[in-house]
Amino acid sequence: MTKVIPMRERILDATAELLVEHGTQASMSKIASRAEVATGSLYNHFESKDVLIRAVYERLAEQVTALLVEGDDPSATPEQRLDRYIDNYIDFIWNDPSRAILFEYLSNVPLLPARDLIQSFRGSSDYIAEILQDLRASGWLMDAEPFLMGGFIGGAIRNTLKWQRTYDRPLTDADRQQIKTMCLQSLRRME
Repeated sequence: MTKVIPMRERILDATAELLVEHGTQASMSKIASRAEVATGSLYNHFESKDVLIRAVYERLAEQVTALLVEGDDPSATPEQRLDRYIDNYIDFIWNDPSRAILFEYLSNVPLLPARDLIQSFRGSSDYIAEILQDLRASGWLMDAEPFLMGGFIGGAIRNTLKWQRTYDRPLTDADRQQIKTMCLQSLRRME
């Protein structure tokens, strides 16, 4: 049985694909065609391309937050929570190549004002900031700005996995562990 994808989701999927392929040059009619909907139907869901692009950001931000906090146990130690965060981040980037490319594109070519971009990704940013602040309070974390460390973890994982894909290499369990170890060692306070 074929799964029916709601029209709004088809439009968002098509927009995400075309943003990666053509940037903002993709017209609303191209988006409608890719989504297999009438252009008028597209406008029934999104009044303009700006509103549509904002919806792509919002959906991606919701996905990021949901996947990064998946399985979180607030009663676990901060180290355990950071381990899970890194594992989840690796899964988020590796398991869906198209989504990873969209995330990379939207990170490098922000199509929203910075204030709106920050607000969209507030959930995932606040989540890692909380973990890093708890690690700092426990004495585990190096003396550095948690905001920078959160960005470093994400950037290191995204860039490493981008090159892993570029070289058409599989991601083994040993590779995953090595990425996590490098992230953890880069953040840990030196004795």
